[in-house]
Amino acid sequence: MKKIFIEVRESLLKKKFFTLLIFFQATILFTLLAVLFLHFNNVDTKTESYYAQYDGKSIYQLSDNLINEKEEEFFSSGDSLEILKSFYNQLKESENFIYLYTFDQPIGVSSFKGNELFQEGYEDGMVVPPYDVDGKQFETVKSIQANEAALGTFNLKVQKGTNFQNEDFTYSDGDTVPIILGAGYESLYQVGDELDIEYLFKQMKAEVVGILERNTILPIRDNMEFYTDNYIILPSFSVEYTPKIEDEEIFQRWHYLQLINGQLFTDKDNLQVRKAIDDISEETGFYDLTVIGANDLGIEFMRTMLNQNINLLVMFVSVLFFFCIASICTLFTIKWNINIKKYAVHFISGANINDIVSYMFTEISFILFISISLSFWILTFVGTMPALYYYAILAAGLVLVTLGLLPLYVRLKKLNIANMLKRKV
Repeated sequence: MKKIFIEVRESLLKKKFFTLLIFFQATILFTLLAVLFLHFNNVDTKTESYYAQYDGKSIYQLSDNLINEKEEEFFSSGDSLEILKSFYNQLKESENFIYLYTFDQPIGVSSFKGNELFQEGYEDGMVVPPYDVDGKQFETVKSIQANEAALGTFNLKVQKGTNFQNEDFTYSDGDTVPIILGAGYESLYQVGDELDIEYLFKQMKAEVVGILERNTILPIRDNMEFYTDNYIILPSFSVEYTPKIEDEEIFQRWHYLQLINGQLFTDKDNLQVRKAIDDISEETGFYDLTVIGANDLGIEFMRTMLNQNINLLVMFVSVLFFFCIASICTLFTIKWNINIKKYAVHFISGANINDIVSYMFTEISFILFISISLSFWILTFVGTMPALYYYAILAAGLVLVTLGLLPLYVRLKKLNIANMLKRKV
């Protein structure tokens, strides 16, 4: 063993160019593999917990027809608000579909700690200016309202705090509204912080109960991949009290008009879905809405693009992997040809082919160990990698060494040592 380490040390010091070439190539390879692993793992996670939800399903959009005069006529009836509430409750409880509600209605936040990135209009270069209400200044902040079915179906996960609880989806006047923040808020607010917010012109107290994992996505109407990092998530609550004043009546009207414009997530066909909605309309007395047909083509296109991306990633990793194997094989073949006289001396001293290959195996393993260690250190700036990654990289390094030296090993096993010594010594 001591002889091997002495040999490896001498080879590394004498052939610095080859050593550095393999070192830098391996370091780049393992670092790129880490990036690809993160990307692939992210895609794989989406497939399991997000896109897989669409498999065999269709999404239908509900849209109310209450515009201008029709809205005024509908709300002129004294029981109009109760009709909307009943219709929404029937949608939630239907066994023919899952009723998903997600909507990106901005909210006002007083004494807001974030910058323009979190404010409504930032992407369009037209940030909504602050406004004053009752002596408080509010910033108009990007927000998403989602019902319990949407959050459960697409399995939103928090990195801190807790997710919404069942009781968070009901609201009584004066209640503190729980909110979950996108990952972009992690350095701005903490779980337990309280905020003064304004939702649909109603001022409320809110408390941060959780912060989402980075790159969490939800479907928002036609946008199948709506990233929530810079958004505040509110539960789409049912209002449990009867309004006593006009402002409360108006708030609840707006709130429920939004709630009934959700999506039907189902494996039923078009006729079955429309029959289910007609039955709910008949039972509740609300008919002013349109069912917009399923977006099966959009879902299939999304899934096809996902599969294509995975295939490209696999192809790229494979090419990179085999290129590294070929490079190791080529470099050590060159080293053999350059050092053949030195190896001949080893053979005269009693060494055999396995001893020579052991020298090379130890040398390349040492170089790859340093490369892997450096790539692991680089990843500490990215975050904690799954344990599977470290095992996979160590296994990949072992395979690289073995396959990289295999062609040279086969060649040496066929070598006539006696003839080589006659020519070289």
